Amino acid sequence: MGRTTDKGERGEAEVIVALKRLGYQVAIPLGHSLPFDLILIAEEGRRMERVQVKYTTSNGRVVVVRCASHSAWVAYKYSAKLVDWLATYDATTDQVFFVHSCVWDGFATMNLRLVEPVNGQAEGIRWATN
Repeated sequence: MGRTTDKGERGEAEVIVALKRLGYQVAIPLGHSLPFDLILIAEEGRRMERVQVKYTTSNGRVVVVRCASHSAWVAYKYSAKLVDWLATYDATTDQVFFVHSCVWDGFATMNLRLVEPVNGQAEGIRWATN
């Protein structure tokens, strides 16, 4: 397997661990043709939500989340119709960040702020919370 596959698998593993720590059950769909990587199962099986996993390395100040995917076999621009959550594993900070589709729907990328901006900007910032 290639380096991209290794990073994707690492991201999925980290997200599964984070979801389990939060008390959720997780199902893994078969194959790579779906627009999501995991199924979050809550409320003792009464609620299921689709989770797309992303792997990234931030600069320590901002985590860039890609809201699209392109590979040899599929291309997706994620939307709330396809995915409920984007879960991003940042290898730089060794943290997982969950963002609901109501926040990112329609974006190609999204920035999650880890530290205060140098210019003191306060409005319009999406803070990285895990």
